[in-house]
Amino acid sequence: MASTAEKIDIQQSSPQLDSEIMIVGSGISGLYMGMRLRHKGISNFTILEASDNLGGTWRDNTYPGIAVDIPSLSYSYTFEPNPNWSRLFTPGSEIYKYLNHCADKYRIREHIRFNSAVEKVVFDAENAIWAVHLRNQDILHCRYLVVATGILNQPVIPNFKGLKEFKGRSFHTNRWQHDCDLKGKKVAIIGTGASAVQVIPAIAPEVGQLDVFQRTPVWVLPRTDFKITPTVNRLFKRLPFVQWFVRQMIDLGLEIGMSATTIYKYIPSMTALVEKQGKAYLKSQVRDPQIREKLTPDYDFGCKRMTMSNTYLRTFNRDNVDLVTASIDRLSKKGIVTKDGQEHEYDIIIFATGFKTQERGNNPSFEVYGLDNMELGKFWEENRYQAFNGISVPKFPNLFLTFGPYSGGLNWFTMIEANGRYIVRCLQKATKEKAKYVEVKQAFHDAYFELMQKMSENTLFKNGSCATANSYYFDKHGDASLPTPFPPIWRWFRVRLSSLDSHRFEKEVPALSRQKGRISQKETAVNA
Repeated sequence: MASTAEKIDIQQSSPQLDSEIMIVGSGISGLYMGMRLRHKGISNFTILEASDNLGGTWRDNTYPGIAVDIPSLSYSYTFEPNPNWSRLFTPGSEIYKYLNHCADKYRIREHIRFNSAVEKVVFDAENAIWAVHLRNQDILHCRYLVVATGILNQPVIPNFKGLKEFKGRSFHTNRWQHDCDLKGKKVAIIGTGASAVQVIPAIAPEVGQLDVFQRTPVWVLPRTDFKITPTVNRLFKRLPFVQWFVRQMIDLGLEIGMSATTIYKYIPSMTALVEKQGKAYLKSQVRDPQIREKLTPDYDFGCKRMTMSNTYLRTFNRDNVDLVTASIDRLSKKGIVTKDGQEHEYDIIIFATGFKTQERGNNPSFEVYGLDNMELGKFWEENRYQAFNGISVPKFPNLFLTFGPYSGGLNWFTMIEANGRYIVRCLQKATKEKAKYVEVKQAFHDAYFELMQKMSENTLFKNGSCATANSYYFDKHGDASLPTPFPPIWRWFRVRLSSLDSHRFEKEVPALSRQKGRISQKETAVNA
């Protein structure tokens, strides 16, 4: 990723700035932002990380069986292919190692301020800077703020009655307790989402008894996984074009897969075909017809996150594994009481109950106060989730999101690189024009949101049967505001080729921002 671009030095316009640019989070998104900025010759940035190490999701999730759920050859930065993956679907530890490799190779670690959890950020409209309040009471200042906290970082444990009464061990998969010996124990795992699909077959041979508490069954497809031999690793090293070509073929397949949901209105048969395959696979894996019926989803494929496993379904053939579909009433000292009145006794309870997604207090995982003292989470809560190109929101100047509403796709790396490129384009233009104040124009933002709503009308989420899916793709407004309503290739072109006329680049802080903390609708329309 050696840069041929002329070195760019973002101006230090105020002595009170701790850094011109601050990035919150050092997972895949935050690291990419750092690498992209350095590639463009921008070095005056700091990455704030709450933990004492980088890696985000792949640092925090270390449960048994964790692995990527798309082929490893695509799950990496496009400019830094890894020829050394051990498997097509590599274990999580290898992804974590890869992220650390990238941080060191591109000298990002030196920009990271660890143990710096952000509690809230407040925009100073008088000076067009952000005040970043840390949990340790420190206050830092920057011109531009990039939110790269990701979306699957705050684990959720349902507020069951009696949650604190259970006397055994209990923990979330995201906080796996490796000192907890499962051998021969009676274990309950609550949830059957993506993490559970990986954990359940990994621990079933070890435990004495495993009860799986299922609220919603998931579609499971077979995973064509295999070891990548040393010979292939050497081939990828010597002939990088071969690995590049294989990745293009995988990415093409992911594009087609994403299209199954984005143009569902016109070709519903695409998901119907996958459902037929899923039911056939389920029948081939599970012997008991009653268990098969319980494991069969009653919603369309794609309404929830897709899962792939060669071992999950057949785990229910084991004598020491039971599927429990009775609703949980409460937890007791001994275990779990279901609504049919039965008490199930356990030594250990594992919560595979997912994460916060599209809700206030997550992504960003801290309060963000812009103009008019408007808080970003509250704005979304009251006005629906929306952001221009998934990165910018009016009344939040000098703020960029690496993963805003309508950004989600099948490959996190693809999405992050697209959004990150657009953000850096904005920062480059701000530097070139010596701008202190950058804000998306209201008219452009509103038109984009209207486009997202229009495109959403063609998706599975508007036309399919998702009512019983309990999907985190949907927000409190009933919008599927997490996944994109368009194929990823559309975003690829948009972020590279679209004009930046959508944003205001001001050398001085606009008077209305200073005096009233806002820009009028009338002025916005004129500037658009």
